[in-house]
Amino acid sequence: MPYESLKQNLKQIKEIVREMYVFTNQLDMIKNLETGGEISINTREKSLLNNAINSLTAQLKILNNSIPQLVESIGFYKKLDTGQKGEPVKAKTPSTTPQKKLIQVKYKPKPEEEKISLTINDKDRLVFLENLSRSNLSIGHLKKKYAVEKPISTFGKPNFYAKLSNRFFRDFSNKFIAKGHFKPLNKNLRKMNSPFVVGTYVSMIFFTILISFIASLFLFILLLFFKVGLAFPFLELAKENILVRFFKVFWVVLVIPALSGLFMYFYPLSEGKNLGSKIEQELPFVTIHMSAIATSGIEPLSIFKIILKSKEYKYSNIEFRKLMNLVNFHGLDLITALQKTANSCPSAKLKELLNGFATTMSSGGSLHVFLDKHADTLLFDYRLGREKYTKSSETFMDIYISVAIAAPMILLMLFVIMGSTGTLTTFMGLSTEILSFLIILMISLLNLIFLVFLKLKQPVI
Repeated sequence: MPYESLKQNLKQIKEIVREMYVFTNQLDMIKNLETGGEISINTREKSLLNNAINSLTAQLKILNNSIPQLVESIGFYKKLDTGQKGEPVKAKTPSTTPQKKLIQVKYKPKPEEEKISLTINDKDRLVFLENLSRSNLSIGHLKKKYAVEKPISTFGKPNFYAKLSNRFFRDFSNKFIAKGHFKPLNKNLRKMNSPFVVGTYVSMIFFTILISFIASLFLFILLLFFKVGLAFPFLELAKENILVRFFKVFWVVLVIPALSGLFMYFYPLSEGKNLGSKIEQELPFVTIHMSAIATSGIEPLSIFKIILKSKEYKYSNIEFRKLMNLVNFHGLDLITALQKTANSCPSAKLKELLNGFATTMSSGGSLHVFLDKHADTLLFDYRLGREKYTKSSETFMDIYISVAIAAPMILLMLFVIMGSTGTLTTFMGLSTEILSFLIILMISLLNLIFLVFLKLKQPVI
């Protein structure tokens, strides 16, 4: 069908343009570096880039030539000839220049991939196949170096909760966003690498508030009409009048939805800070690795490609992958991509590193010297943070021994002695057995609190 043929041609044109962007940017970067005398590029590599670009350009022209005829062949009815006013319609004589014949060309880029079917003019078939084989040969060598593979998908299938939220609150959210009420939230979402755009996330906030409001209504009714004095002894609802009970539990309907909305709003900010701290724990070692790579005189973009191949830098590689996608798939030069990545980076230290990297490149400075000095600074800060964590851990250990071990033991001994002598039978209406149980429970809770606190303060590495 002409429609399917046109669709396949346009899809291939898009892929060709993407590959041309990658190779053209790389060739321009190489020429700039070579002109500045920073690196020496072998002629074979430049020849491969030129061959790939020329072959892709020839394929693009051939596919473009077939587009008008494919578009004309798409239609639901056949046009009728109309003559001038008052004259009979005359039959058209056949054209002396017949339309060009279109044929299909099918091939497999790789044995494991599906066949690609393209529609081109018959006379262009040999030229197209010749340029196709030439470009495949050049691209096969260049893909290993310049990585024109497809973008890595970091997110899964569409979220059902997000789709449901958009269905109910999309228009309402867009009105708020148009007024500029959620600009900080949008920045925080980008810093935490959220799969949701700000409009979808705002819809999720409103939908969460709605669900929590319905749940709080059920809880309010439960507290209002049922005897729950045993479950909530501090309220003493079972003994009170329903009107007094209403005013006593009405806060549930307001507080629970408000807390749910605030949690959803501030979660991206908290998660972004958490991700930033994890990146900063890796950053000294990432910078040392980059400095070691830069000593070989390799081109700047390849430094990030080598770092990405390492599995050791889990959180820093998220930002470097964004950088590579901006270069390879959006056609940006490395300096612009570095600045854009720095603006959305959750770590202030990584932002400083990327901006410094871009400034060093644009000013013609030595990347190795910059990275080496920056690594020393980051490593000093890392050691200082480690020492600070050790000192604070020692302080918390002293507090823990005093509050969670010594004080409860002294209290238990006093209760046991006073209980055995008969001096103390009850304290605030509680027996010594219940007091002992409460002290043991308090010790358990204190241990849990200290463990959680130390876990939160502990560095990632």
